[in-house]
Amino acid sequence: MNFIETKLSALLDQFGGRLASFGGEPALPDDIRLAGIQPLENAGATHLGFLANPKFRDQLLSSKAAVVLVRESQFESLCQYLKDSTGSVPTTLAWLVNDPYLYYAKVQQWWVANSEFKPAPGIHPRAVVDPSATIASSATIAANCVIGANTRVGEGSRIEAGVVLGSHVEVGANTRIYPNATVYDECKIGSNCVVHAGVVIGADGFGFANEKGTWVKIPQVGRVLIADHVEIGANTTIDRGALDDTLIGFGVKLDNQIQIAHNVTVGEHSAMAGCVGIAGSTSIGARCTVGGAAMVFGHLNIPDGTHVSGASVVMSSIKEPGAFTGIFPLQEHKDWEKTAVTLKQLLKLRGEVRELKNKLK
Repeated sequence: MNFIETKLSALLDQFGGRLASFGGEPALPDDIRLAGIQPLENAGATHLGFLANPKFRDQLLSSKAAVVLVRESQFESLCQYLKDSTGSVPTTLAWLVNDPYLYYAKVQQWWVANSEFKPAPGIHPRAVVDPSATIASSATIAANCVIGANTRVGEGSRIEAGVVLGSHVEVGANTRIYPNATVYDECKIGSNCVVHAGVVIGADGFGFANEKGTWVKIPQVGRVLIADHVEIGANTTIDRGALDDTLIGFGVKLDNQIQIAHNVTVGEHSAMAGCVGIAGSTSIGARCTVGGAAMVFGHLNIPDGTHVSGASVVMSSIKEPGAFTGIFPLQEHKDWEKTAVTLKQLLKLRGEVRELKNKLK
């Protein structure tokens, strides 16, 4: 993306923090113009850099960034370390803040919002919009979209090319739905949400009853309700409820290729990495994190503030919040085979140990 050029002084006024030099000289931002954020090793004289992890502090000496976001509480010790270890200090300026990574996120949001192309509001002539749909005057409906009966799209929302919104769908204000996403009938998406390409919201949950070896479909008549400020990654699927609704709480962040089954509840500000699978009727609390490729069985309860490591398998409810990992350590295959054989024998060994203990008694 080509970012607009802006004065450093304008960014300081908007986001706060203070400017300092590693050598102690006065730091004046008025004549510095910036055109984006880059990693320290790639930054040039018109770039802002950031030092989120102190272990990369040596990169400051070779960086050509005009200014670098630095944690204020670490600045003095950082200056001393650079002087002691190299005898010199960086020529770049330091923008002192309480959390460089958070500032990087917020400043980059501002830059993207002010630099990206914004289509004019309105409905593209190649979009198909049912006459009963309500589209806000400031919303944008791109080419090849299909908008169903009695669907509502809020102020400032952008519905990109090829999106399908079924009937009685609601999309709040300032929400962006990227190309080729599909939202089934009666589902609701809040305001200030991001739905990436290929997402499917409201497909049928996996519900079947068995009749003498054949499967009888259970109609899925619930909805998917998505609160405000939710982001859903590309090709993620969220199934509608069987009877009640599937609920995604305020501020939830879902990565790419996640499966959320029917009647799942995800509490506010929880986050899940790619390829996570959540089985039906499980309740995930608020402010939880689930690492990539983790699997959570159905009808479980995960309390607020729980952290599940990537590739773990959660087979039962968790009673108290904490950090949980269920990954067998990686081994060479020949060693893993031996371990697998041993694990299969544990039940038999446990019985033999009990028998021996009884004999000793």
